[in-house]
Amino acid sequence: MALLEAAQSVLDREGLAAVTVRAVAREADVAPMGVYNRFGSKEGLLLALAVRALEDLWRAVSVDRSLDAEERFRRGCLAYRQFALAHPQRYALVFGGGGPLAQTGSEASVYGHAVFEVLIELVEGLLGRESLKRFASSAEAAQMVWTAIHGAVHLELGGIGQVSGSHDIYERLIDLLIRGLR
Repeated sequence: MALLEAAQSVLDREGLAAVTVRAVAREADVAPMGVYNRFGSKEGLLLALAVRALEDLWRAVSVDRSLDAEERFRRGCLAYRQFALAHPQRYALVFGGGGPLAQTGSEASVYGHAVFEVLIELVEGLLGRESLKRFASSAEAAQMVWTAIHGAVHLELGGIGQVSGSHDIYERLIDLLIRGLR
């Protein structure tokens, strides 16, 4: 656990490129062999970091089930953005191209699917039986939602939005998604 904490500290402070076996060993005050013994390789270390980030994201988007469907959806989408803004390096590790999430069958992809299942549940809460008929599946509708919110977050993190007021724009995007799903 101390090695994973050390790796996460390096990631959060210095970014993905700085996460090396030596840097993590130095942060944890252990020999580099200790990192290899625990994770096998740098790739194993990054996989463990990605799994941890996805677990945290899952907890963030798993909102209170006692709320009405629209409020649950809204809070889940807002939590997704909040996670990304609070932990941009973890978000980049998970959703960056070629990362652990892209490796089909990896432990990270299993946790990534669990996060997506929460989104499916949030979307299903909004969709009545009639609305669901407009989509091939609730997973398809959830993929559309994820594409929109991920795109908005990605633009914001990259500082490449074309207008100011990212939070207000994101809130209005959620309103648009709710109307579109219903």
